[in-house]
Formats: sequence, C-alpha cells, structure tokens
Amino acid sequence: MNVRALGGADLDALTDLARACDETYLEWTPKGWTVPIAPTGWANKYLQPTSWIEGAFDEDGRLVATVAFRPSDVAADVAHVGLVFTHPSRWREGLAGMLLSRAEAEMVIRGYISEILWTPDGAPAESFYQARGWERDGRTEWHPWVGLQMVGYARDLP
Repeated sequence: MNVRALGGADLDALTDLARACDETYLEWTPKGWTVPIAPTGWANKYLQPTSWIEGAFDEDGRLVATVAFRPSDVAADVAHVGLVFTHPSRWREGLAGMLLSRAEAEMVIRGYISEILWTPDGAPAESFYQARGWERDGRTEWHPWVGLQMVGYARDLP
C-alpha cells in the first residue's frame, strides 16, 4: 500500500473512487434515488494549499481510499473533514481509519482543536464515525446534487 498526497492530476481517479462508493448508496437510499454525477470542481475545496488530502494506492497503482480536510467555515480552529472514501472492494481493511488518523495528526500539528463533517442521514458511514467518537451535532442540510439529506458530525481532537 502506497500512501501519498493527492493533487489535481489525481482528480479522475478520485472521481472514479467517489462514484464507486456512491453506487453502494443504492443499497440503503429510498427507491428512485439515482447515483449522482459529480459536477465540475466538486473536489476543489480539498485541493487548495490550505487543505490536506491523502490517498492510499494498491499494488497496481489504483486509488482505493482517501481522506481530506480543509479549514471550516465555523471557526479557525475547526477542521472540515471530507472525501472520506474507501473502494467497496477494500471495506473493513482499516484504510479509512488509518487515513483519518493520519489526517487528525496533521490537524493537531496545524492547531485545530476539533473536526466536523457531513454524511448522508442513515448511511452506513455513520456507524464508522460513531465508533471513532464522533457525535451528531444537530446540523442538517439537503445536498443538492447528491440528492440526500445530510447530517453533521463533530469530534474534539485529542
């Protein structure tokens, strides 16, 4: 497994990974929901100099997991986590947890004291975040191009 920072040259692989993950939503979303097509620039906020993004690549060089964070709009000491994707063929291998731990270590170095994120309401990912000490923080939002209700989670950093 090779872990490295991602950049603009990785956008196609990142988009493909996100699509593979989004396709699994068909297992739990309401009937009639369709897998979204990511709009141009969908990941731009996480490819800025103030952001951090890493990906894990398998032995064939395929991007199989990512985690990113950026400054939040809430406060200067709160990081906004996003792009937490693991290819479905690699679920339950600890890749997301490993990458999230790396991201959280970098957040502490950068002076963040807490982190927030959005995830679809009812998504299996909620269990992953809860097991890591995240709690729903009361925020909700309709995601216009994903077409799902999102819920906010927050966690204090160690």
